[in-house]
Amino acid sequence: MLPIDPEREAAGRTIAAMLMANEIRRRGQIHAETILTEIGALAGFAAQMSIRKSIIEPQGTDGASVLQEVVTKNGEKYYFGDMLNWIVFENVGTPPYSVWAYVRDVVPHANRHLLLDVEDIVSYAARTIGTVRFGVPRLPAPHMPHTPPRAALAEHWRTVREEFEASGRGPEEWPYDLGYAAQWQMVTNREHLALPLAARIVMEAAIPMSKVDPRTVPGAW
Repeated sequence: MLPIDPEREAAGRTIAAMLMANEIRRRGQIHAETILTEIGALAGFAAQMSIRKSIIEPQGTDGASVLQEVVTKNGEKYYFGDMLNWIVFENVGTPPYSVWAYVRDVVPHANRHLLLDVEDIVSYAARTIGTVRFGVPRLPAPHMPHTPPRAALAEHWRTVREEFEASGRGPEEWPYDLGYAAQWQMVTNREHLALPLAARIVMEAAIPMSKVDPRTVPGAW
């Protein structure tokens, strides 16, 4: 198991609890697929915001050298980059681990052959930018979330960011705190939702949402 410090654990559980409370207020019960999708979307977007707020802005770095902007035919902007990939899914060996490392970590080794192909999600996200298919999870119909990833950002990013700031969690911690939140939520629901499927739900949201334009997300700036 990955080492988790108490502050990350507290932050992750707080965010997950906030999202669960919101789901109960809205629907009267917790829908695990929706919570995992929301956490995944927030974690992916947090990776980009972490780069912007902890590296580009304070260091005065040329943003274009870290996050490459792609503009689609319809004028939408998306962001790509090696550092973004490292935070979201590539770094599985050294702390701070990627969001994917936290998600993968709770899947037993005997079941890891059932895990998603991360590169397939990365490729699909790149192919679908600027289309109606972008960010729509490719999941079995019974496991589709009630809130799509893009809507989750619009609804929750401002509140989650405010919670991080109120609790003293700097932007360099945001994606990893949310990675732990995803891990904890997966474990909490493992009797009802197979862990490999839960991992897919998280990453189907995290990878595309890491690329969206912050200017379109309330509370990002």
